[in-house]
Amino acid sequence: MEKVCIIGNLNIDLIMGKFSELPQWGKEKVADILETRCAGQVGYIAKALASLGIKVSVIANLGDDHYGRLILEDLKKFGINIKGIKVLKDISTGITVALVNERGERAFLSYPGSMRYFTERDIEENWNLIEKAEYVVLNGYFLLPDLCFEGVKELFDKVRNLGKITVLDTGWDPADWPSAHISQIKEILSRTDIFLPNLDEARVLTGKDKVKDALRKLCFWSSGLVVIKMGEDGSIAIKDENIFYQGAFKTKILDTTGAGDTFNAGFLYGLMRGWNLDRVLKFANAFTSLHLCAQRGRYPTEEEVWSFIYKDS
Repeated sequence: MEKVCIIGNLNIDLIMGKFSELPQWGKEKVADILETRCAGQVGYIAKALASLGIKVSVIANLGDDHYGRLILEDLKKFGINIKGIKVLKDISTGITVALVNERGERAFLSYPGSMRYFTERDIEENWNLIEKAEYVVLNGYFLLPDLCFEGVKELFDKVRNLGKITVLDTGWDPADWPSAHISQIKEILSRTDIFLPNLDEARVLTGKDKVKDALRKLCFWSSGLVVIKMGEDGSIAIKDENIFYQGAFKTKILDTTGAGDTFNAGFLYGLMRGWNLDRVLKFANAFTSLHLCAQRGRYPTEEEVWSFIYKDS
């Protein structure tokens, strides 16, 4: 039985870098690095959880093409349940191009492809996967344009009525967060047990620049735990008006693509182990740092994470 069911965006990531600046229109730059990753938010978090020994199922769709087959084979290697993934004929798998600068900062260009056709019906057809899980995670809300807002509210209501834990990571809104989208997220948050935005998302959602102000406002909207990922500044969480902070670990980061999703996996793993929030944040930060400085596609074990944390003690 899978402990976590992850719903959302599966796509290919094409990562190019490292650029000192992006090309102007009509001009060209040459990349030093090109990587193809079987990813999307769903792919990163699913593989990270599976690598820690957590059984995972996925509900998503893919195109019937080379990239779709690559993603399916990659997920199989991690032992992930892919029965909830629908393959769409004559449709291309979604692609995101991540442009990375010399500081590791990223800009994204996405072609939704098969993600454009994902609806609440795809979830209903795989309801048995949700019934078997303890945690139900929704990723990449804004890359699933046919997954209607009312459908998400109904999904989270039904999931919570079953006694499951709802988890949300919307990702960045390509429409740059119009007020209607912010209102939607506020309503979804009232049905969310764990919300995992990054700092930029938290600031634009709340209109608050100071992280603790944004954290408290999101907590007011939410019905549970809010965690803000702050990159090199670590992570911060609030639960029952209590704030928990953990600084980042210093490592040589090769590329931060997928960092937030890797953190999400480490964080959920810690909660499943029953750790307190200080310990959970410490583990999630270290798990992320080790993955992002490791060889491609490798996730650390729990033992390696704790050895890294206490190496100088």
